[in-house]
Amino acid sequence: MVEIAAQRVVTRTAGRLPVLPAWVILGACAALLCLRRAGALTHPQFWAEDAYFFQRAYVLGAPALLEQYAGYYHTILRLVAWAAVALDPSRAPGIFAGCSALVTLYVAGRALSPRCPLPRLWGACALAVVLVPDTYEVFLNDVNLQWVTGAALVLLLISRDPADKAGWAHDLVAAALISLTGPFSIILAPVFALRAWRRRTRASAWLAGVVCACALVQALSVMTQPPADAAIPLARLTPELVLPAIGRRVGASLVLGAFTAPSTPLYAGAAAGLLTLAGVAFLSLRRGPLREERIMLGLAFAGILAGSLYRTRHVLEYFFTPLADGRYVYIPQLITLWLLLATAAGPGRAGRVCRLACLAALLTNLPRLREPAYADLHWERYAPMIREGRRVVVPTNPPGWWMPLPARAK
Repeated sequence: MVEIAAQRVVTRTAGRLPVLPAWVILGACAALLCLRRAGALTHPQFWAEDAYFFQRAYVLGAPALLEQYAGYYHTILRLVAWAAVALDPSRAPGIFAGCSALVTLYVAGRALSPRCPLPRLWGACALAVVLVPDTYEVFLNDVNLQWVTGAALVLLLISRDPADKAGWAHDLVAAALISLTGPFSIILAPVFALRAWRRRTRASAWLAGVVCACALVQALSVMTQPPADAAIPLARLTPELVLPAIGRRVGASLVLGAFTAPSTPLYAGAAAGLLTLAGVAFLSLRRGPLREERIMLGLAFAGILAGSLYRTRHVLEYFFTPLADGRYVYIPQLITLWLLLATAAGPGRAGRVCRLACLAALLTNLPRLREPAYADLHWERYAPMIREGRRVVVPTNPPGWWMPLPARAK
């Protein structure tokens, strides 16, 4: 009865809020992307392994879609690189940025779907997709687009079952493409299986089957293929940095934003990390509307954060370097924002506290939402040679990276 009454309060509250059309919210998301990464529009540049994906598509063509990298498949990233080569190789950085923007807006659009249980709140949950603070290396490039699509897999996890053939087709195709892009299906497959067991519907069983099958493909690839950095000597493990890293790059980054201290004692960072984990656990497990969906968000948070920390276990100190390793905290930060917004839409003290936390997160992060531009390495100087199919070596970001392209028959 308490949950039913709370749901009625949420429904009445939502009814008093103006409902903005989806195109207005997505337009605002597009504008925020442009403002945050204006350099990606005025001077598009490759970032890191963008050059690798482009080079492989440039040399191999469609067969590059079946290559593994870092131990697993990157289907969506490979499709973007293949499209850039097919359309106009000389404009590849701009095509990468444009495709990344479209996919990011797709993810924001899924947060507005009638099947998504997250509250509308003027489109706040969709806007959160582009307002996550630590995104220097995440937005508007190809290589880290997998983190944005990983968020789409989380939305698919909490969405209601489809009611028509179009919805079925979308869910199964999206699940397959996203699950074969990055390692997220490996992490989330058990949660999809749990979801299917709880719902006991044909749609949830099919979706879990697709995700689990793709997760098996990715897991076999991880077990049989060496990671890209296998030859690099490993630094010593620093488990004492785990909690401070969580506190600094998830909790403090969201709530304190630009006011986060440049350096913090480890004991204070560990306390912030414990507080962050406790806060996410409370928001996930507390009674009230959307409890099952919030629990699934909490499980996704725990799994993806654990995977990120395991992947970076030898270089945890990078989490204390400004702008470094932002990709590893993108999804945990976004899930935390969704949990805050889901609770902020409800009644009571928890709702009031979460509304204040969301406002604090917005205000404290405003000064740093504009991301520094990548170095302009003058792609336009090399574009004519690429267009003519000549052999060329192109400098890429971060400065010091290079992309050699062989001669190619036109």
